[in-house]
Amino acid sequence: GLFKMSGDLFGWKNRKTGSVHQYKAADIVSASWIMTGFDAYQLRILLGPHKNDLMVRFDGFHEKNFADLSRHFDAHFKVKLQRGQQAYRGWHWGDVKMEGNNLQLTVDGCAAFDIHAQEIAQVTTPSKNDLAIELIQDDTRDQQEDQLLEVRFYQPFAGDDDAEGPLQQLKQKLVKKSGVAETKMDSVALLNDVPLLVPRGRYEIDIGRRALKFHGKSYDYTIQYSSINRMFLVPRPNSPHVNFILSLENAMRQGQTSYPFVVMQFDSESVHSVDVNLEPAELQQRGLEKLIE
Repeated sequence: GLFKMSGDLFGWKNRKTGSVHQYKAADIVSASWIMTGFDAYQLRILLGPHKNDLMVRFDGFHEKNFADLSRHFDAHFKVKLQRGQQAYRGWHWGDVKMEGNNLQLTVDGCAAFDIHAQEIAQVTTPSKNDLAIELIQDDTRDQQEDQLLEVRFYQPFAGDDDAEGPLQQLKQKLVKKSGVAETKMDSVALLNDVPLLVPRGRYEIDIGRRALKFHGKSYDYTIQYSSINRMFLVPRPNSPHVNFILSLENAMRQGQTSYPFVVMQFDSESVHSVDVNLEPAELQQRGLEKLIE
């Protein structure tokens, strides 16, 4: 593609598709010049909070381009183009921190990688020492290309049953920043201790306005209503149980395992009361009652 800058704009145009990505210079917080290979450089530009702390990257530069870019940034954008370093040692440990909406891993003081909160699909803690981050799948990519789907962090000394340990604190920040959890105000109803056959376990099901949230002991899942294709209510023969099955357009993931169906199990002979958290006018509009059995 083609990288362009003007007095107050910069951007990139795809020569094949003609699509344009354009940004305002006034939104720039910082700019870095990173060496990624032999005479290969990347221009990284961090945008401000009003742009959701987005990090944009442009590859394909050479050392000879630095002087011209630096002068333009100084003269027109009033931003100093800083030389930075990319971690290259191959170490698989480092320091993790949140910078705005970006999760950053640094190794020996050098940037290793960063993940923007809006790229996160799910955050779970499989154990007290593990934090698993599932990333949103890009359905528009070339199917021949590899795609990163999950990143896991391990902390050797997370403490015993420390609910407010570093991993839990990081998880809470990521959940809040990424928006994978709905706020309590969006919760319409709550089902406690529901057994799931697929994926197996007992979950608390939070019924929201736009999504279902499954809270388990080790994993949490969020299913948007728009991703549900079909629903089935299947009685089990010679059993007091009935299965409620959700068929998903985008399968849930747990590590390397994907679940195109969610199977819940209910006792057909028992009666449960559910409090519906809606205003009276909305209850009447939807034909519901405040307390449903």
